[in-house]
Amino acid sequence: MENYVCAAKRAGVPAIGFSEHYDYDAVLDGENISVADIPKYKNTVSALRGKFSTPEILFGIEFGYRDISVSKYRDLIEKYNFDYVINSVHTLKGRGDCFHDRFFEGRTLKESYYDYFQAVLESVKADFDYQIIGHVGYVSRYRTGDNSQILYGDFSEIIDEILCEIINRNKCLEINTSTGKSASCFLPDKDIIQRYVQLGGKKLSFGSDAHKATDYLRKQNELCDFLKSLGVNQFYYYKKRQPVAYNI
Repeated sequence: MENYVCAAKRAGVPAIGFSEHYDYDAVLDGENISVADIPKYKNTVSALRGKFSTPEILFGIEFGYRDISVSKYRDLIEKYNFDYVINSVHTLKGRGDCFHDRFFEGRTLKESYYDYFQAVLESVKADFDYQIIGHVGYVSRYRTGDNSQILYGDFSEIIDEILCEIINRNKCLEINTSTGKSASCFLPDKDIIQRYVQLGGKKLSFGSDAHKATDYLRKQNELCDFLKSLGVNQFYYYKKRQPVAYNI
C-alpha cells in the first residue's frame, strides 16, 4: 500500500483512497473466497497516515451488493469509520460472478447484460449508507468479440433509470478506468457518462481499480480530457462519508 501512496505523492494528487473488497454476497453463496481483514486493513491505513502528511489517505471499502448482504454491510458501516463506501454489483442470484463464463450460460449476451443492469438498479436503491456506485458495466469487462461492448442506445431506458436514481439519491458515479478485455474506454463508457451529465449528474469519482501500483491513475489524462469536453471540471472524493470536490 505504501507504493501506492508514494505514487500518489509523486503525482501531486490531493488524496488517495483504498477500497478493499468485501463480497459478503459471494460468501453467502458458498463461494470459496476470502473477505478483507478490516481491523488489519484499518491499522495499515492508520500507519500510513502517520508516515505521510500528504496526500490525504482515505479508508474506503467496496461492498458487493445483493439484498442478502445488506444487514451485514450496515453492521460493518456502524462498526468501522469508513471514509467512503462503494456499492458494486459483482454477482447475481444463482449465477455467480459476472467474471465467469458460466454467468452467461443459457442467456444471450444482451439478456445477460440486461439482467446485470436490473441488479445495478436494485443496488442503487439499497438501504445502507453508501456514497459511490462502482464500475457500472462490470459485466462486460471480461467479454470479447463482436457486440460485447455495452452501448447506451441498447439499454437506454434502464440506464436512464439507474442514472436518475443515482442523481436523485445524491450519490456519486464512479468512472472506473480498468476495462479488462472489453472494448470500452471506461466503465461506464463515454456515452453513458455523457448521458449522466446531460441528466444533471454532478458527482463523479475517479477509480483506476489498480491491483498493482503501476496501474495507479491509469488513463487519468484521457478521462480528464473527455470530461472537460463535456464541461465537467471536478471530481469528488469522500472524507468521513462527506463529499469533497477538487478540480480536474
